[in-house]
Amino acid sequence: MWDSVKYDADKYCCEHFLIDAYRHYTGIDISNKLLTSGFFSALNLRQFVPVVEPSQHTIVLFRDKGKAHVGLWIDGRVLHLEQQGVVWQMLDIVKRNFERVTYYGIA
Repeated sequence: MWDSVKYDADKYCCEHFLIDAYRHYTGIDISNKLLTSGFFSALNLRQFVPVVEPSQHTIVLFRDKGKAHVGLWIDGRVLHLEQQGVVWQMLDIVKRNFERVTYYGIA
């Protein structure tokens, strides 16, 4: 389904994919809550509700020393965009490259 989606650091990153995937699965557009000048800002996550455990359609934020990455919890895995394209991975696989993982729901 997501085979045609291509990563582009300047135009279409993980946050853009998150918005498209969230809209696809829930019918809700969250672009106005996430993007600032067209790009993700972690400060914008204040508009979401932190949750302890992920459930279907939870936003998953990965952080590590100056870098951040986002994905969407779908059927017990994280759907996210990497440089090679869209991947649907177990949480433990994605966590390997990040120090912290936090979860957010829609307010």
